[in-house]
Amino acid sequence: MKKIILICQLANLLIGQLNAQTLSPQVIASAGGYQSSANNSLSFTIGETNTQTFTSANNMLTQGFQQPYKMMLNLKAYLQGYYSGGGQMRNVLYNQGVTSIPGNECDSIIIQLRQAVAPYMLVSQTKQVVKTNGQVSYSGNAVLGQSYYIVIKHRNTIETWSANPITMSENTNYDFTSGVNKVFGNNMVEVDPGMFAFYSGDINQDENIDLLDATILETDINDFAFGYFATDINGDGNVDLLDSPIPETNINQFVFSIHP
Repeated sequence: MKKIILICQLANLLIGQLNAQTLSPQVIASAGGYQSSANNSLSFTIGETNTQTFTSANNMLTQGFQQPYKMMLNLKAYLQGYYSGGGQMRNVLYNQGVTSIPGNECDSIIIQLRQAVAPYMLVSQTKQVVKTNGQVSYSGNAVLGQSYYIVIKHRNTIETWSANPITMSENTNYDFTSGVNKVFGNNMVEVDPGMFAFYSGDINQDENIDLLDATILETDINDFAFGYFATDINGDGNVDLLDSPIPETNINQFVFSIHP
């Protein structure tokens, strides 16, 4: 009986800073074949069963058929409860004891890219720290030239989508704060003249700011909670009566998430 041994060997890839050349993503067609004997047969393909992505700070190389591009998405966004005025938010991670040294970190947010057409499938997701000035960047994978909705989620903030799908380039900039029309359904609040923020108070993350959130907040106030709590709406490190006004206002205004 003939034995057919297929040995596939991949060389080690080292991706570093490239100065003399650039890498252009490309599609490589599959290879393979079919072998048979009197008693056995073997069909095989090369390049389909395994794919792997190698990344560094500035470069990416992917094996396989679909070659995603690495892009930089630069965003600016404010969270209503943490906004302290003058285009700044509080150093919430320090106030809540997550970091030990004061800095310019506000809090972690989730950034999603979703397809531009129903059912708006998730394409990419990351968790990043938004700075006290509202700036946050995401170096991720997307097909350049394609348009995606940008979705922002936060532990006590209404899920908010960009007003329209945004076309991705190697460096894409999007400022949610500059106008209420930058988000789907104009669903933001003006925190300073000409500056807008995502609504705070969705503590249970059900896409509504309602009495269910107020109940959770009231419980933590009565328990004198302090530290990393979603109920610390103003981000000062304590859950107290100072956290109540914003959710109460948003409850009375029937604030809820608006998206496609």
